[in-house]
Amino acid sequence: MNWILLKAVFRARAKGLLHLTPADKPTRLDCLADKCAKCCKNLGSPILTQQEAEKIDQKHIFKNKYGLFIKSTDCTCSLLQNNLCSIYQHRPKGCREYPWYNIDGRLYYDQGCPGIKHDRDQRPALDEVQPFKAFFPRTSKILLRIIKIICIRN
Repeated sequence: MNWILLKAVFRARAKGLLHLTPADKPTRLDCLADKCAKCCKNLGSPILTQQEAEKIDQKHIFKNKYGLFIKSTDCTCSLLQNNLCSIYQHRPKGCREYPWYNIDGRLYYDQGCPGIKHDRDQRPALDEVQPFKAFFPRTSKILLRIIKIICIRN
């Protein structure tokens, strides 16, 4: 079992993130950007595609057997500078999609995100959000199921 991954999930939850709720009512994101950066400070190392990695300075990228990732220190993204993403226009898909998650064909949002509002509907289409398992490449089905259970429970 990947204890490092589980530790990161529990740490994010302790910081108020990864409290996933079905997006069954009008919901939108009003990102607070530099006034917040909670996701950038607590969600660890975003996974990258090869095309995304080509747009980022290699000093911010690490590769392992699971894929390409942005480096982080204590779950804070190395690209965060002055509380802003230094590559905002080229940020990875997972960062662009946050706080939305596609879990087993159902749209969820992270209720820990301070930018979530319920005053009007601007939810993304489900097919625009990558499956939850894409955030955890090469993770066993059992561990992925445990992570889902942890993140969905209140």
